[in-house]
Amino acid sequence: MLLSFIKDIFKSSFARSAAVITGGTAIAQLLNAVFYPVITRLYSPGEFGVFAIFMAILGILVIIGTLRYENCIPIAEDDEKAINSLALSFIVLFILLVLITLIFFAFGCKILSWLNAEALIKYKYLISLGLLLAVSSNILMQWGFRKKSFKNIARTKVSRSVAMNATQVGLGSIGIGPLGLLLGKISGESAGSATLGLSLLKKDKHLLSLISFNKIKWAARRYIWFPMYSTPSQLFNKAGIELPIFFITSIYGSSVVGLYGLAHLIVSLPVVLIGVSVSDVFYAEAASLGKKNPLRIKDMSQKLLKRLLVIGIVPLFVLLLFGPFLFGFVFGSEWYEAGIYARIISLLVFVRFIFTPVSRIFFVFEKQKTALILNFIRLVLVLTTFLAASLFNLNSYYAVSLYSFAMIIVYSVAYYYANKIINQEIKKNS
Repeated sequence: MLLSFIKDIFKSSFARSAAVITGGTAIAQLLNAVFYPVITRLYSPGEFGVFAIFMAILGILVIIGTLRYENCIPIAEDDEKAINSLALSFIVLFILLVLITLIFFAFGCKILSWLNAEALIKYKYLISLGLLLAVSSNILMQWGFRKKSFKNIARTKVSRSVAMNATQVGLGSIGIGPLGLLLGKISGESAGSATLGLSLLKKDKHLLSLISFNKIKWAARRYIWFPMYSTPSQLFNKAGIELPIFFITSIYGSSVVGLYGLAHLIVSLPVVLIGVSVSDVFYAEAASLGKKNPLRIKDMSQKLLKRLLVIGIVPLFVLLLFGPFLFGFVFGSEWYEAGIYARIISLLVFVRFIFTPVSRIFFVFEKQKTALILNFIRLVLVLTTFLAASLFNLNSYYAVSLYSFAMIIVYSVAYYYANKIINQEIKKNS
């Protein structure tokens, strides 16, 4: 059914490759789903809360890891410009990695205390390692999208899942605590970077000779709007997703954030399983069409929305009706409360699932300024939501409900503006 879904959206030879990457993602997420009931019985909600905080910090730092220069790799005019953009991305990564490592070395304890993440203080050096591997994998993934190496990307997703879950289960079995979850994440990113890096060296190593300092400088100037607009925009976007972890930890404690973290992870499976893959494929196809055929992009986006609606509606109703029961049964009785949070955020995740892929339009048509404004509004709403929760002593259920409602509004507005941009481009070409 998924293969038919992809072919229906992209009626070209590209559909076969799209089905490959989606299949790889499906296998990876099915592996995760199989291991989650084991992992939740090896780690407590408190330990999972430490992992959620680690993932939140890493997720925010990944956004600034290359100043988003990796996003210009798929849209570069030719392979010479693309390979220099890739080199630029790695140079920026290593400069920022050194700075972040020095900052955490000098002020790590204070920063983590300020973020209410004291439990991570003894693991603070793992943040830099996780950042290096995660961002390297992202850079190489963008090269894979440019070259349409979907088989390699699919293998990467599977190898990442296998390495992460095997490490987390193995270390959890010997009672190593939250460190097992952190090392599992790092192990998964390491496997992903290795798979993609070897593919680049094998197939495209001849392009490495085209890298030069002058061309790297050209790429930095040509795509300057990525660090100027895309980086803060994506940072605001990611902060809107991850900041609830810090606020929930601060207001309600690590056990509650562990329950919320698992709920968000499980409920987001359809987004990761289908939404992210389809979003990446949509971006790759739309980037190749560029500004020459916006009508075709609009047609793809409309079909995409309809089919994502059909796919997402069933999980939504299942979670709304049976969320707490399913979480208690599958993950163990101590995770029953996570099902309540899953029920609360299910509509938010559904809206993100159907609207997020088309939001890649902001990159295709270089409308980062609009995306920046929208994501800044998102951040303000998140801050306002949890400030209200703290001031009015709302319980965690009401706080998460308020946050979900605010984010649904933001995603809906972003989808509206994405369509507005497409329509404007169609008028320009008519």
